[in-house]
Amino acid sequence: MIRTVHVFAVALVFLVSGTMPAAGWAQAAEWSSAKWPEKGQVEFQVAIGFGGLPIGQAQHTWSHDGKQYRMRLAVETAGVAAALRKLGYVQQSEGDIGESGLRPRRFDVTQLGKTPEAALFDWDKARVGIHRGARERRSASLAAGDQDILSVWHQIGHMGKLPEDLLVVGNKDARRARISHLEDGSTQVPAGRFATRHFKIHSEDGQIAIDLWLALDRNMAPVRAVLDDAKSVTLILEATSISPDK
Repeated sequence: MIRTVHVFAVALVFLVSGTMPAAGWAQAAEWSSAKWPEKGQVEFQVAIGFGGLPIGQAQHTWSHDGKQYRMRLAVETAGVAAALRKLGYVQQSEGDIGESGLRPRRFDVTQLGKTPEAALFDWDKARVGIHRGARERRSASLAAGDQDILSVWHQIGHMGKLPEDLLVVGNKDARRARISHLEDGSTQVPAGRFATRHFKIHSEDGQIAIDLWLALDRNMAPVRAVLDDAKSVTLILEATSISPDK
């Protein structure tokens, strides 16, 4: 079990760090907050590996007023895993909403016992700086539509047409990644069975590999996420409750 908790810690570090759209996919590139509930919350159970023992829980929340947004993802161990080693991890993204969708201003990461990290977006200078504490560790150039690794969860669900690629910014680095619409189908999670749209976000070097299932009948709320890191650790989040329910 101690080894399992250690693997969970590695997977949490990953959390911060091409198929064409299917026929019938709308061609308009605009993004509209009208289909995005003004606030919401999804509770997840967290497991390591496919069919693995649940070792934690997560809570994802968001709010917006049509002009600005805030969202948060908090992950922690629970049960026996928490008794062996207490882990806490929080991602937060905030920014503006425009015709092209979400435009992050900052992405923050806090972890128990670690120095806070943040990505600060300067759209006027088309630049993002990635910081540990007060020190900037690296930077990257920005283009319209680029996202952080949390905001992209909601950005892609409401796009009429997916970009060929975009910069995905974390608290460690920023990498260009491709977003693929894989399939529409039915997905079973603890919260129930949902009609879903399946997306994959992946970089060529394998440092970013995220599969997302967004619920078509819950305004594209995330109900399942599979996260793979460069060390072949698979972290699975599956919804246990969704609010608002409809």
